[in-house]
Amino acid sequence: MRAREAADLKRFRELQLEYEESLPPDLRHSLPELAALEHVYADPNAAFLAYDGDDAAGCVAVTELDASTGVLKRLYVKPSYRGRGIARGLVDEVLAFSRGRGHRRVVLDTERTRLSAAYQLYLSLGFVDCEPYGPVDYASPTYMQLLLENDPGADTAT
Repeated sequence: MRAREAADLKRFRELQLEYEESLPPDLRHSLPELAALEHVYADPNAAFLAYDGDDAAGCVAVTELDASTGVLKRLYVKPSYRGRGIARGLVDEVLAFSRGRGHRRVVLDTERTRLSAAYQLYLSLGFVDCEPYGPVDYASPTYMQLLLENDPGADTAT
């Protein structure tokens, strides 16, 4: 579900803080403050949550890089919920949202070695390595993209 209400954005932020704590220090991201989330993830951007009952099990966000490109960010599933397809479902939400916005591709950054489960998930969904789309605030990024429609001029791998 899309996180728009204050309570959902608070849960999104809590999951993000949990995610950051689980990462090695050199892979951590800077996070927007709770008060800024409503603005940060307003159209053309979005944040999504996956629930199991009342428990927020995972989250993801998408921001618009430009009119043709969405950036998948902040994918996290609590360890106790992993292996249930929640991450795949969250990525599908981002892809559907991006298609609805008219994006031709979705890009992301990860770290293929130390975040290998995430990297393998993205590969299984059709993402391929690509050139950097912009700077990130952590060490050793692996950039990936997924084309959402046939674009004969697009380079899908580098």
